[in-house]
Amino acid sequence: MPLPSVGRALARIGALRGLRSDPAQTGGDSRLAILEAIESAEEAVRVEDLSVATGLHANTVRGHLDALLASGRVTRVRDQRATRGRPHWLYSAATPGPVRDLARALDAELVSASASDVARLAAASWAEVGPAVPPAVSVDDAVDAATSALTEFGFDSVRNPVGDEITLQSCPYADLVADRPVICDIHAALLGQVLHQTAQPVALARMDVFPRPGLCVAHLDRADARPVRSVTPAADEDSPADVPPATGTTTTSPTTSAPTSTNAPTSTNAPSRRKK
Repeated sequence: MPLPSVGRALARIGALRGLRSDPAQTGGDSRLAILEAIESAEEAVRVEDLSVATGLHANTVRGHLDALLASGRVTRVRDQRATRGRPHWLYSAATPGPVRDLARALDAELVSASASDVARLAAASWAEVGPAVPPAVSVDDAVDAATSALTEFGFDSVRNPVGDEITLQSCPYADLVADRPVICDIHAALLGQVLHQTAQPVALARMDVFPRPGLCVAHLDRADARPVRSVTPAADEDSPADVPPATGTTTTSPTTSAPTSTNAPTSTNAPSRRKK
């Protein structure tokens, strides 16, 4: 049975990030950053806290807070703790934030289920509320459809010219990944499901998590995009003799079609992770 609470939270985060393309609704990235900081906080926050979290001047933060108060997105109360001078305002989200919802839902599900089960079922639940992906007419069209779907799920997604990699930028869930790496497994399972829906011979080989902060790379397995051969640069005569040769070079014989890799992943459906 899909995990509706996790799926709904994932969908809400993606939808919220999608509002960045419409500054008229959000007041731009700065206001949305303030709203996200308030929604993800465990307790009410002050203007000074938001200024530090977002890097914005306190007066700029106050202006955006006034707009968020007027739209009903946040509420405020006076800080009753003993302080000198006039008490500060404390700001809270009018409704629970989707990032906090996702964190709590994942924590609850992981108590009774394995990470692999949570990833698979949460991805299925998320896919149900996401964009429909019809069968594609070619492998390239399938990769394009998957890239578009990931963008609608809240990422800035770009495919490479060969069509065997999709780069996922501006991850909406980056702040949660360190404590809840299962989120990356959910993303990998989701992409695998989207590619399966295209009914084309293309699948996710592996997901590289954060080779750069907030950026992941999905490597795709498609038989029609394998190189004839790969060339390793010749060693420079002036280079030190004790420098080890490069590893991980993929090569093929001109008479063969399938490449061999010296660092092939041990699993074809689990994301690989690198520290930020």
